[in-house]
Amino acid sequence: MTHFDDLPDVLTVKELQEFLRLGRNRTYELLKSRAIPSIRLGQKFLVPRQGVREFLARSGEPIATGTPVKGHA
Repeated sequence: MTHFDDLPDVLTVKELQEFLRLGRNRTYELLKSRAIPSIRLGQKFLVPRQGVREFLARSGEPIATGTPVKGHA
């Protein structure tokens, strides 16, 4: 289980997908709809860790420092 603080400053789509436990299509939907803030370089999305924090805060998910996502140890 990856803790939020262990994430890199900028995530790839694959890292974001694994962290949020979402499928590839749903992850891209969230990025394309700007639900998750990202930077697009050509066809590649880069996601700042702060953007993930903002998305989770809006979604009501716990993101406290050192707390595993979704309460799993």
